[in-house]
Amino acid sequence: DEADLGGTITFFYPERADVDAVYTRCQDIALEKPKLNPNYRIYHFYARDPEGRSLEFQHFEHALEPYYTATDNLIQRRSIRSYLPDPVPKDLLDRVFELCRYSPTARNLQAYYYVVISDRQVVDEIVKLRGPAGEPLRAAPLAIAVAARGEISRRVVQDACIAAYHLLLAAHVYGLGTCWVTDMDNDPVKELLGIPKEDYVACLTPIGWPAERKPVPQRHSVSEFVRYLN
Repeated sequence: DEADLGGTITFFYPERADVDAVYTRCQDIALEKPKLNPNYRIYHFYARDPEGRSLEFQHFEHALEPYYTATDNLIQRRSIRSYLPDPVPKDLLDRVFELCRYSPTARNLQAYYYVVISDRQVVDEIVKLRGPAGEPLRAAPLAIAVAARGEISRRVVQDACIAAYHLLLAAHVYGLGTCWVTDMDNDPVKELLGIPKEDYVACLTPIGWPAERKPVPQRHSVSEFVRYLN
């Protein structure tokens, strides 16, 4: 019958702007304005609810271990075209690729592979070949090509495309942004990246820390794209 006042209820938000928005709505119970705590690299403020509980609303300024549920990951992943200049640590990329190991393949031949591109001159040459649609590749500190080996699989298109989307989802798990850039399966791009002609390139994607946040757009209802055969 009485409120438990022995702890703090913490609400986590993925962006600073979310904390500011909550503060705007809750100024009457806030104890202070939002501020950065440099020791813990969190942006937060405290408040007290009507029954006396301590509340904290916070955003972490640093990269976090994965916290998305599978449902959140599938729904919230967006194509990101604006990135922060901060580098992506190799050990973090390794964790992303560890998830990519479980991408399905025809007959489990595992013909897919990834080429990580940090050379800006190579990226610039690829963008020149691709045109304006390739510009997101310039925005991030790294780009990744997703391909499948033609000498191993007879389903290189399917293998590479599944591996590409697996990469996009795996990157989002760790808070990284990506953007599928198409029409990369051509000889000039393969020559730049040292990819054999018989291999298939599903896409290139920039990869880095997002500098933008996109809301989940309106989608068709299930009844509009599912048909059951009786």
